[in-house]
Amino acid sequence: MKNHPVKWNVPTKILYGEKDNLTSFETMKDFADINKASLTVMKGGEHWFHTEEQMNFLDMWILNAMRLLSCM
Repeated sequence: MKNHPVKWNVPTKILYGEKDNLTSFETMKDFADINKASLTVMKGGEHWFHTEEQMNFLDMWILNAMRLLSCM
């Protein structure tokens, strides 16, 4: 595992594409665990969300996160 110099105590949500070819799932999971961030994995998603399906998933993910924030 790589050392991550950044640590924060701000509620954080991460969206990760299952087929990300730039950042491994293990690295992302370790980072999320260390920083107590929630991690959502889009099945079939890539590093850059660009297809219609990926953009729809991203939109719904953002809307859900906003709904959860408004309930706090």
